[in-house]
Order: sequence, then structure tokens, then C-alpha cells
Amino acid sequence: MDRDGLIWFGLAITAALVAMPGVLAGGLPLLPLFIVCVGLACTLHSGCRRLVVSTTLRLLSRGALRNAIIVLGAVMLIQLLPLELALFMAGDVLAYVEVLAAVGLIAANARVRVIRGMIEAKTDQWRAAVRRRIANRTPRVARPSARRRPPSPNDDPATGWALA
Repeated sequence: MDRDGLIWFGLAITAALVAMPGVLAGGLPLLPLFIVCVGLACTLHSGCRRLVVSTTLRLLSRGALRNAIIVLGAVMLIQLLPLELALFMAGDVLAYVEVLAAVGLIAANARVRVIRGMIEAKTDQWRAAVRRRIANRTPRVARPSARRRPPSPNDDPATGWALA
């Protein structure tokens, strides 16, 4: 068993320990038992491990991962604890989530200010370039066409040889 297999085995054992109070109380905690099954399958088979990891990364990219972990934790708390205590803890977790959302909004606002400043600077550069071109543009007078010289009389016999 390699290092990744041991990590998956540890996940299966942890989920089994989380599911144990629910099973002993006569319930059937489906989510922890599902995690136990997936963890054991990934411990034994590397192809299954790659499939689970790639699917999880694709489905839970960026902010969805944080939301999924919060929901998963809330579901586990609800299965393990009495309802009142679980709701109290869920409210506490919700306060932390609100703080995370506020920090995320502040960070996004700071990024928007920087991007807006960069766009305004580029727009000002473009406007200045257009104004310079307009200011430098002066009406031009067309030059008179050059007079054509009449052909010299020496070239008359050479016209027959031009195509040879």
C-alpha cells in the first residue's frame, strides 16, 4: 500500500468513527458510510482513486469546495448531535461563513478598484493619442501633377525593338 492508499484508508477510518455513534444509536448515517465505502475502494484500487480525485476536483473547483465542506460539516453535526445543539453550532458556523463572505467581498472590491484604475489609465492614454493625432492633422494641399515631357524624336525607331 502506497502513501495515497494510506491517506484514503485514514479517511475511511475517520468516516467510520464519525458514523459509529449514529449506528450505535440505531440510525443509519448515510453520508459517513458512503465516505467509508469510497475511502476503502480508493485504498484498494488506484484507478478508482484517480477517478474520484479527478471528478472531485472538477466538481468542487474554487468556491464550491468551501461551500461543500461547510455543508458536509453541517450534515455530520446534525447526525451526531441533538438538534438544538446542532442548530446552535450551525448558527455559529454561519457567523464564520458570513465573516468569510465579507472578507471575500472586501477583497473583490479591492481587485475591482485596481482593475478599474488600470482601465481608466489605458483609456486616458488612448484618448491622449487620439487627441494628438487630431491636433497634428493639418489640411494638405494636393501637389500639382508633374508635366510630361514630350518623347524625344530619337526614340521613334526603337519602339519596334521594345517587344523583341
